[in-house]
Amino acid sequence: MLANKEIGTIEPIADIAKIAAQHKVMMHHRRGAATGIIPVDVQELGVNLLSLAANQFYGPPGVGALYIRKGTPIWPLIDGGLQENKRRAGTENLIGIVGMGMARSWPGSRCPNACPEFKVLKIAWPRP
Repeated sequence: MLANKEIGTIEPIADIAKIAAQHKVMMHHRRGAATGIIPVDVQELGVNLLSLAANQFYGPPGVGALYIRKGTPIWPLIDGGLQENKRRAGTENLIGIVGMGMARSWPGSRCPNACPEFKVLKIAWPRP
């Protein structure tokens, strides 16, 4: 995870992903508590897979998203359907997906630049 909300640390995921790539190891990153708080660019992180849960940014529980870097080999867990380019079987949770998109556009789930409270904290506790 990029950020640990219990102890307040930000982990060097990009550095870890570089080491994993040097050893030809695929890396999955679970966005977790940093979603909507710390901006992220999957190209800069260098991970093969990135997942996030909608409930981390005020979305409906049970809905998530998975980024798969082009060329990353991935096989379906459940055979049968043609959904998601033959990667999953079953019907998509359209209402949950729309709810996730709406939650992402909600002002409270935006990055710190849009939240005055974070600016006050940044001034009070500057980074070393």
